[in-house]
Amino acid sequence: MLLSDHREHRKNVRLISRTKIASVGAGQIIVDKGTAYIAHLCDEGVTLVDVRNPYAPKVLSKIGAPLKGHSHKVQVSGNIMIVNNERYKQYQPWVAGVRIYDVSSRDNPTEIGFFETKGKGVHRMWFVDGQFAHITATAEGYTDQIYMVLDLSDPRNPQEYSRWWMPGMWHGGGEQPSWPDGVRVRAHGPAYVCGNRVYLGWTDGGFTILDITDLKNPQLIAKFNCCPPFGGLTHTVLPLPQRELLVVSDEAHADLCDEPEKYVWLFDVRNERNPIPVSTVQVEDRGFCEKGGRFGPHNVHENRPGSLIDDQLIYIAYFNGGLRIVDIANKYRPEEVGYFIPECPAGQKAVQTNDVFVDSDGLIYIVDRLDGTMYVLEYTGPR
Repeated sequence: MLLSDHREHRKNVRLISRTKIASVGAGQIIVDKGTAYIAHLCDEGVTLVDVRNPYAPKVLSKIGAPLKGHSHKVQVSGNIMIVNNERYKQYQPWVAGVRIYDVSSRDNPTEIGFFETKGKGVHRMWFVDGQFAHITATAEGYTDQIYMVLDLSDPRNPQEYSRWWMPGMWHGGGEQPSWPDGVRVRAHGPAYVCGNRVYLGWTDGGFTILDITDLKNPQLIAKFNCCPPFGGLTHTVLPLPQRELLVVSDEAHADLCDEPEKYVWLFDVRNERNPIPVSTVQVEDRGFCEKGGRFGPHNVHENRPGSLIDDQLIYIAYFNGGLRIVDIANKYRPEEVGYFIPECPAGQKAVQTNDVFVDSDGLIYIVDRLDGTMYVLEYTGPR
């Protein structure tokens, strides 16, 4: 049986529940202390869901979307939640920046602060320590989104703490891009923080490793770019420090695979100044490019503090390929060991699994880019 039809398919994954939580799809889901936070791509803002009983999740509250904008990324640390505001398509007027909420009452989140940015706004964020938010944001005088750090020690009065950009982006300072016209170099993210290092994807500019020993003054350690000849749109850079590896995902972007190859890569970083690609993840792909919508990698489970920390299995949102689970015990020969491909939602060409989060108890949460259903799953295969 081909996996590329529009029915539900699974291997070594058990469905716990499926819950309609919104009328639109989502950009990100995280789970923190029994609450799932789902940030939608447009129209519905953020939904908070009680998942303490994963068989019967219950919507707790909703936060409205900003005017003509995305609020499709969310982060939580303690009782503080931050949500991005980014222009959606060409709509205007719009708002741009980061909104800050007190979520001590999950039933009644309260906005307490806002950091405004110029231009399109904020795309991705990383906020786990209660103080510093690492964001990808537009700023005056720059060609596109850059890496920026916000100090949220006083969440009612957020302040920029530092910034770093790819040399050539600061046109306001007289810099000239070293990349050709038509190539997009922007901080895509998320900016993954691990100790005194930040790992960040730069779309068609590859990825960087930054030293933030002095957070006021980030310093470049290494840069690597597979584009060209590969397809670019570098997305997530996930460090596995105990194994001295990086998991690097490209984002599939075109319908019907009408673009150069997009992969999830494994990099050896025993010498972090010289990252070396050692393998790419291969998954069952028969017929998926013809299925409609995007097919290929997007987000991966990010090993966020408080979630499942796993350096043997990686969990990948694969758009119309659903959730893919890959064993990387042998870094040179990654092996797909499980998948869950939801049935195509009504009115869509194909499922578009957009994000994945694995909680500390091993339960897997996925959301669709277009459809407002949250799935709770469990991996049952070999480890």
